[in-house]
Amino acid sequence: MDESVLDVSDAEDAARIQRVARGDLEAFRALFARYYPRVYAFVRRRLRDPGQTEDIVAEVFFELWRSAGRYRGQARPSTFLCGIAHFKCLSAIRAERRHKRANVTSIDTGALVRVADPSNAAAELESRDEVRHVRRALDQLPEGHRKVVELAFVDGLAYAEIADRLGVAEGTVKTRVARARAQLRRVLSRPRSLEDS
Repeated sequence: MDESVLDVSDAEDAARIQRVARGDLEAFRALFARYYPRVYAFVRRRLRDPGQTEDIVAEVFFELWRSAGRYRGQARPSTFLCGIAHFKCLSAIRAERRHKRANVTSIDTGALVRVADPSNAAAELESRDEVRHVRRALDQLPEGHRKVVELAFVDGLAYAEIADRLGVAEGTVKTRVARARAQLRRVLSRPRSLEDS
């Protein structure tokens, strides 16, 4: 370890990273508590999506736990963590670009099922309004949440398949679906006159 690069707190954190490499959970907790705000801010500036930011920050600390043995002490611990975060952000941005290119406009089949018989013009207009209402609610979701909702409920994919397709953990998919459902419930339960104004 190059002690000339590190100040006292950096040296203590470098020692903690070495302890994490040996499986020391207390050292990991101390690093998490100290660096979580800094890593979160770093990732948030790059991704701008709070849900995705949380996922990436979790991945950064998971990576710290898995690969702390790679740390050689040649850089500050914050630099090491932000380096991991940088590459995680790049991967997320690349994955998002790939999915945008491959994305075909999805149709909310739940709303389409409710479309009334076209012979009744009033019912058809109400059905179209319902479809627009649902589409607006979906559009208000963060991109990551909207994508998992569409994959789960429109494309009918299982959470494990969605996780594989998006390159995230299955737990992340479940969390995004739960958050999306909660937001959709709030938006769809509001009177439409408040939404349209």
